[in-house]
Amino acid sequence: MKFSKRSLDNISKEEAHGGSGARQMLLDPSLDLSKNWEAVTKGYLAANQSFDWHEHPDIDEMWIVTKGEGKFFCDEQELSYKAGDVITVVANTKHKITAFTDSEGFFIRVKI
Repeated sequence: MKFSKRSLDNISKEEAHGGSGARQMLLDPSLDLSKNWEAVTKGYLAANQSFDWHEHPDIDEMWIVTKGEGKFFCDEQELSYKAGDVITVVANTKHKITAFTDSEGFFIRVKI
């Protein structure tokens, strides 16, 4: 398949990363569009919830924050996030995301 079209309304939400967040899998390997995409998801975190500590083996990740505020933790560092921020994390790095307010964003994961 060389291209694909899907509606967010038709993609179900599922639990993500052992925390209390959810995601919609917008693109995953089953769509067979590219060998470099691991996934593209839309993530949801309610206020005071988190995507627990996790890492992506051999996968770089970028998070484009579209709504909310909170903290992003990576190894022993932390930074605040808000809507409009773009956060990147290199492969094999443990990270955690905590929301102060209802938060949403797009996660783009690429195999290295």
